[in-house]
Amino acid sequence: MGKTMGTKTVLVNPPLWNAYAPHLAVPLLLGDLRARGHEATAYDLSIECIDWMLSAAALEELREKTATRATVDLEDEWARRRGLLVAPSAIRGVEEAKARLRSLDTLHDPAAFHSARRTLRDALWLISGAFPHCDFDLVSNTSTYSAESTAQVLAASGDPEGNPYRWAFDRMLDRDLFLDPAVGVVGVSMSADTQLIAGVTFLGMLREMRPDVHVVLGGNYATRLVDRWQHRHALFDYVDTVVTGEGEGALAAVIDGLGEGTAEGADFRERIPGAVWDGGGILLRTPRRSADISAAAKPAYDALPLGKYLAPGPILPVFASRSCPWDCAFCSIPFASNSFRQRPAAAVAGEVAQLRADHGSPYFMFVDEIMSLRTLRNVGEALVTTSPDVFWYGETRFAGGLDDELARLLHDSGCRRMNFGLESTSQRVLDLMRKGTRIEDGHRNIAAMLEAGVPIHLFVIHGFPGETREEAAHTVEFAEAVRRLSIERYGIAHTTWGGSPFVLDVHSPVGTRPEEFGVHIEPPDPGDDLSLSRNYRTDAGLSQQDTLAVAEDAAGSAGDTTVWFRAARDPMAREIEEFTFLRACVGAPLPEAPPVPLFDWPPPEPDARLGIAPGVTFTRVPWTATETDTDPAMALYNPAGDRFLQLNWKGDTAWQELDGLSLRDLEEWLADRDCHYLGSEPAATAALLLRHGFLVSSRRLTTAPAAVLRAEIGIGLDSGDGAHHLSNPITGVTIRLRGTAVDTWQRRRYGETTASEASRDAVTDALVRYGFLYRDAAGAGRPRPRYLTQGQAV
Repeated sequence: MGKTMGTKTVLVNPPLWNAYAPHLAVPLLLGDLRARGHEATAYDLSIECIDWMLSAAALEELREKTATRATVDLEDEWARRRGLLVAPSAIRGVEEAKARLRSLDTLHDPAAFHSARRTLRDALWLISGAFPHCDFDLVSNTSTYSAESTAQVLAASGDPEGNPYRWAFDRMLDRDLFLDPAVGVVGVSMSADTQLIAGVTFLGMLREMRPDVHVVLGGNYATRLVDRWQHRHALFDYVDTVVTGEGEGALAAVIDGLGEGTAEGADFRERIPGAVWDGGGILLRTPRRSADISAAAKPAYDALPLGKYLAPGPILPVFASRSCPWDCAFCSIPFASNSFRQRPAAAVAGEVAQLRADHGSPYFMFVDEIMSLRTLRNVGEALVTTSPDVFWYGETRFAGGLDDELARLLHDSGCRRMNFGLESTSQRVLDLMRKGTRIEDGHRNIAAMLEAGVPIHLFVIHGFPGETREEAAHTVEFAEAVRRLSIERYGIAHTTWGGSPFVLDVHSPVGTRPEEFGVHIEPPDPGDDLSLSRNYRTDAGLSQQDTLAVAEDAAGSAGDTTVWFRAARDPMAREIEEFTFLRACVGAPLPEAPPVPLFDWPPPEPDARLGIAPGVTFTRVPWTATETDTDPAMALYNPAGDRFLQLNWKGDTAWQELDGLSLRDLEEWLADRDCHYLGSEPAATAALLLRHGFLVSSRRLTTAPAAVLRAEIGIGLDSGDGAHHLSNPITGVTIRLRGTAVDTWQRRRYGETTASEASRDAVTDALVRYGFLYRDAAGAGRPRPRYLTQGQAV
């Protein structure tokens, strides 16, 4: 390199990327640079930041920030106080929760798994509560700043009060790594829009620290973003060169050019494939070039903190091919990843074997956009020969050649999950999508894979332009039928499916040629200049609004056909594919929705002393945006039972005053202070505090009285669009009722069934199991609570 230029390259993966496994891009580029003789290292800022924020020390600091920050409206204030409610549980348990999620043993312990996930949820709520209008989770997150607006992204980059990444980077960023004078090039990989705000935040800080380093930006998202720009963008204040398409060879060409001292020359970037740079206010470009993946270097995972990802393994990404030979109407993959190519199968298997030896993990994910039949067969045969002790999963498409023989080969080679793009069960819709698959092939492929013992996952797109509501509903029914078939006929519990609404990507065939699909694209808001998706209208079939409703309804269809369960307030409620794959590898069952335990049966003796349950926290909260804390509600959280309760709380009385009261004393205490829950009588509120574990009794009745079932306070039937939902505001659980289940609920809510009869009724049993009905001593003389229906007391 030149005299003043460092000789070392640092590759950075900014948040938010997968918290459960490494991303392939940075290790692959690092391996390529090292193979070409360049000194380089990697910094996975995504997992480093997540791991640091999910630490007791960081959460303690976040609690202090949450307690003192100003809020902008009532919703924001509620989020802040929710963070304070869960803070003690999160801080106390976060390190153990991370350790549990990183252990294979936890996959066999559903209680430990759910406990760890709940603790991380609490930690994420605390992080969210520390910033205005922030919803922070491990898949994507939002803040007061929009990632679709240049102005918003740039404003976020310098705001530690509104941008959680700037706040975190100020405290945990490894500055010494970048201040090292040996560092001359920093490459940043931006593969998804979830990385934009954090990525620009890092780039701004890097430019302040090291204005002399040459900054290279690449990745799938960066490629798609920069492609639409013709003139200089503010991003080029932070970036010297953007490499679009594939980085192998191109990044090395940047480093070589700098080393030759030609960086100031007019032709410096003209020798870099896929380069984009600012040429006096106009963006200049060179053509992309496909890398020779037949000689791809082994990914350099040694530079990553493999022990910090939040799943056992680690699961290491590898690839056997690149891009996709098909041109589905909804997809932009071919645009951003050049031509389709396949690696020699022997090289792939050899790489897997070497990574297995280097890192001790037998778990791999193939991140190919699509594994063709040829790829599957060749790689399967090579793995059987060279790597018999590994497990893997990948993605393919329905095809006539995926028969019983190939399916058995895939299982023998270690395949324990295969993702398929079902999209729709309507051949008419598949043809509209230009998918190139036949639904009858899908039937045969599914049967072959399940017969061979390989669990599958089906991807579904709800509402592709032209699809009808009936066609969308049939696809959901089919996906559910496959899941049940997997369990009931083949004994495979790890088959899953998932759907998402159609999103119009500007780089997809629908986005570039909308008239061919009966689509009318609506212009974006002028402020959303970074958006790569568009709102649209259709000539036929489901509208965009209908599509969103269908997807939301379908999201809860998994499970029993009569009642489905959803932990509505849990940002980590859905199963992560890495965990599903690992469960299939080790023979652990999928985690079922845990029952909702109640804590008051048998009932306490009337004169027994009551105590506040360990770990219960509380805070005052305003009822409305105009109300002050002089007459607030009291919000309570019981981490052991994962319960939230809000009481109408008059005066200055403290929660601690309840400690030591008897049940009779408690009822009088609540009546004297006009403390109640949703208008219920003092006796009903007292029983509710016991039922959900906020208070515990020193003695209970030795003989349980006969009981009837009653509906929990605050629950009513909410019906709309043919669906019927019950939501429990204390546990956060939502269920949907279908068919005769609605009549069952209407009968049971008034206590017409004894508790002993419930076990003979599957619907009633589910209502009890998920906390919508509870046992109440028959003839106890307590006033019956008032209920809420459609938000109104009746």
